[in-house]
Amino acid sequence: MDAINNKSVNEASLRQAQIKLGNLERVLDRFETEDFGILIRPESLLCVNCAR
Repeated sequence: MDAINNKSVNEASLRQAQIKLGNLERVLDRFETEDFGILIRPESLLCVNCAR
């Protein structure tokens, strides 16, 4: 039972890491553009104003 639970936790962690990596890659693609600003959380896709 512990092995099944551990597998589930590990898979969830892997999914979250893959999402974060994808977001970071998108940010790197925009890094040299004019609208790139200061990022407190680099994995965020939108700035505070755009997220509203």
